[in-house]
Amino acid sequence: MSHEYTPGDYDAMFADAVRTPAYLAAIRATVGPDDVVVEIGSGTGYFAVAAAQAGARHVYAIERGPAAALVEAVVRENGCEHRVTCVRGDSMRVTLPERGTILLSDLRGALPLHGTSVAAIIDARYRLLVPGATIIPARDVVVAAPCVAPRDWAAVELQLGDRPHGISRRALSRVARATLQRDRVAPDGLLASPARVAELDYATIASPDVDNQMSWEARRDGRAEGLLLWFETMLAPGVGYATGPAGPPTVYGMGFLPFARTLDVRRGDHLDCRLRATLVDTEYVFAWDTTHTPTEGPAATLRQSSLDALALSPGDLAALRPSHAPSPGPLRLIQALVGLVDGRRTLEQIAAAMHAHEPGRFATQAEAQAWVTKTLAALRQLRDS
Repeated sequence: MSHEYTPGDYDAMFADAVRTPAYLAAIRATVGPDDVVVEIGSGTGYFAVAAAQAGARHVYAIERGPAAALVEAVVRENGCEHRVTCVRGDSMRVTLPERGTILLSDLRGALPLHGTSVAAIIDARYRLLVPGATIIPARDVVVAAPCVAPRDWAAVELQLGDRPHGISRRALSRVARATLQRDRVAPDGLLASPARVAELDYATIASPDVDNQMSWEARRDGRAEGLLLWFETMLAPGVGYATGPAGPPTVYGMGFLPFARTLDVRRGDHLDCRLRATLVDTEYVFAWDTTHTPTEGPAATLRQSSLDALALSPGDLAALRPSHAPSPGPLRLIQALVGLVDGRRTLEQIAAAMHAHEPGRFATQAEAQAWVTKTLAALRQLRDS
């Protein structure tokens, strides 16, 4: 289940002194009185209001999470309710009464390769926009460089080591080193100049997947712990920003893909990496094969995948096979709950029925009601995801 942002998260995004002024400048430079703006992932509607204030004929603010209610409140508070329509739902499933001339979005995480961000833009381009529509951001470029350990990651992973307090943690370390982290490295923590991972031109991109080969020559000695990744964006002509080490911190942070082990790199050594990012359902699976070729001595290759971080048991893996026949047992409570939802019973009545039918599961009706409320909310989110 996807992470839901809090109002504080959205305010932190809006307070970002790099991101927000650039987006507002791009909106003012792009939106005109004849434009229909489609915003996917509206959050709390701040940018939808900005588009209306910039003169858009109409704005469709699409938000699938609980923040949709906040979008409506922010739009009313700013007097834009007649030119902004709040659309609740997944942008890849909703339909609109007209096609947009401008697409507005920021669905990124530490990288643009985050969740269904790229796939949603591709879908909107085909279904929700007129041909040749303007897209904000117009282009993202993902770059990477080998680096020393980021501060937060080093404070845990490197400090613990393999046997903290005499207890082996190698199994957990393998998982930690197969996970895309969000962290930050100072400019002097890079061991080579950045290389381009991917250029995402949102007017033409046809696939959310990335597969690229990169090469670096170490410019100094150091202990390489992984790859630091960030992005450079062009929102509109002449308007953009970067999230890398050379600039001020942003709400995005940076991505860090750890190496399976520390690589002692000397100036002049070569590092080569094939990096793949494949969208599976709603999440990216990363694979990075890295070869260290020292100026003297044999080369060594590390092969890694974020699938290793799932830490699935053989039973878990078997349950994912298409031939697996799921048992109805674990779904019995869900089936009973769904059978009680008929549009007439209240939550209180449903909880009372669940408590009566499942006294061994729910000690009190209050406990049953808490479960009913939580489970129905999860089912609604699953429906909208």
